[in-house]
Amino acid sequence: MTRSTGEKLAAGVITPSIESFDSLIQFMEQSDQFWVIKDTESRFVYMTDIARHYCDLPIDFNVEGLLDSDCPAAWSEHAPAIQNNDNVVRTTGKTKNILNTFTYGGREKRIQPFLGDVFPIYKNKNCIGTVAYLKKLEFYSMHHFIRGEYPSELVLSKPDDFFTDREFDVLFFILQSLKPKEIARQLNISHRTVSNKVHSMYQKAGVNNVSEFKAFCITKGYDRYAPTKFINPHPFIVL
Repeated sequence: MTRSTGEKLAAGVITPSIESFDSLIQFMEQSDQFWVIKDTESRFVYMTDIARHYCDLPIDFNVEGLLDSDCPAAWSEHAPAIQNNDNVVRTTGKTKNILNTFTYGGREKRIQPFLGDVFPIYKNKNCIGTVAYLKKLEFYSMHHFIRGEYPSELVLSKPDDFFTDREFDVLFFILQSLKPKEIARQLNISHRTVSNKVHSMYQKAGVNNVSEFKAFCITKGYDRYAPTKFINPHPFIVL
């Protein structure tokens, strides 16, 4: 069976004969990655600082022994779904892939999607809890594939002021290969308004057609930009 990324990274410390969570915690304390350990009741055992940051928890907030519903964060509202997934992982012994979208940063309300795995850990062949390993959602297109380039992180804040906010909205859908009429429906504006904006954007970019425009956007890195208004706000999805 092929192990997940999180399982491979933790392979040095997660073994069938693990005696306690201490070795896991020691490993994770040296990591700058998003790790969470829970026990068989879905209570937190440990969370790395980077996980605490994106979970939008106070730096001095102690999660040990708490359930998701006990945490002062937006995602706590989805505790039943999160804990149900933990239970499925524990009872089936199978890794579950998840998509977590976190709102963090206090008043700034930044959004960051993470893709990851939740997998079981054992002691003497008995499941003693779960580990979650998450990584920032990356962008990978045919452009990357053809050029042999590595995936890139999504850009969730406006890249620059070359285009207006609304033009960047239109740009996002052009790069998804939507036609002007489809873009108009998505943005709840008229087809003529979309056409006018596309014409203006072509002039700004110095291009004459959609293929040239897409190439321009790739050069500028706009193909990695996803306006947060179009991101699914549900913070926890089992894939």
